Amino acid sequence: MKVLFVVCVAALVCGALAKNKKNDESKVKIAVYYESLCPDSKKFITSQLAPVWRDFRGGVKVKLVPYGKATHDKVKGKWQFTCHHGPDECYGNKVQACILKAKQLTDTEKMELVICLMSQASPDKALDTCLTQVKREDQSVKIKECASGEKGDNLLASYGDKSDSVQRPLSFVPTIVINEKFDQAVHDRSFTDLKGAVCAAAPSKPAYCQ
Repeated sequence: MKVLFVVCVAALVCGALAKNKKNDESKVKIAVYYESLCPDSKKFITSQLAPVWRDFRGGVKVKLVPYGKATHDKVKGKWQFTCHHGPDECYGNKVQACILKAKQLTDTEKMELVICLMSQASPDKALDTCLTQVKREDQSVKIKECASGEKGDNLLASYGDKSDSVQRPLSFVPTIVINEKFDQAVHDRSFTDLKGAVCAAAPSKPAYCQ
């Protein structure tokens, strides 16, 4: 009886994993390589990505990579960063990196926090404002400690490696990749018409694309 129970549980788990994989494969994957203080990044995330993510809920899978045209090198065992818009942007990138990797936050909370931050005049200084909007003020200390410490450095360096794997350095920020393959024409369209680019890439056309 115990063996049968284990087999049944295993079958249920495998079935759920297969279903999740199939669901993921049906989603359009959007990767955004951006900078926290970049005007073009702020405009794209708030005016293009935010409405597509909200209206296409369940039909897209978003990967955010806050790094942009920064550089990172290890000096005497410690990461050193040079960011496109200066030290404040490095800190802003780390704040968002820490948000994106916070286990205590849901995916929806993470996205809403990034959208909120990028709508602020100074995203690097607006964490508490945005945490209040999503009612997660309890995460303020943890995120700030992460962004100011070794964990934030390591997260930003890892995002730097991911950005460099697309293009080193990125020729334009934000760089938008649809379905895990960079295409200049798709990127150009996505920057001003993300909805159109997503609808063109969707395996089956949802109502939102009609």
